[in-house]
Amino acid sequence: MPISKSNAICKWKKRGLICDDYNTLYETYIKTTECQQCETEFTKNNKRCLDHDHATGLFRKIVCHRCNAMDSYIKYPNGFTEQDRKERDKEYRQKNKDKIKEQQQANKEKKIEYDQEYRRANKQKKSEQRSQKIECECGTVVSRSYIAKHKRTKKHSELQAQ
Repeated sequence: MPISKSNAICKWKKRGLICDDYNTLYETYIKTTECQQCETEFTKNNKRCLDHDHATGLFRKIVCHRCNAMDSYIKYPNGFTEQDRKERDKEYRQKNKDKIKEQQQANKEKKIEYDQEYRRANKQKKSEQRSQKIECECGTVVSRSYIAKHKRTKKHSELQAQ
């Protein structure tokens, strides 16, 4: 959902952006379809960011979230190659190794917790399903959990032969 013009400008001002004409800047921001640094098209997952110098407050570029987070256009003012991007990403992973491991561990713990909660919530339902009686094609009525074992018995084979 696009952010309203007044909300966007208010947000920029709160974050310290200094500009002579916020309306023109907003129109440019909305019309920009790709990162002004890496030329990647903006999508739902690759959001546009209006970047500014935090020391002076002056507008720099409209960049993708990735370039904004990495400040790649400052480090590589003439653009960067795919090799530069790989090096930058490697540098980021090295710098944030502990943070990334913590996030991975937290995600793993959340998944385990979710799985345990799911099992607890469905334990009664599973138990009822296993004890449900069904009729085998041989005519014998057995519990659902026993049907596979029943089909390997002599009784089942004899009843099937009849």
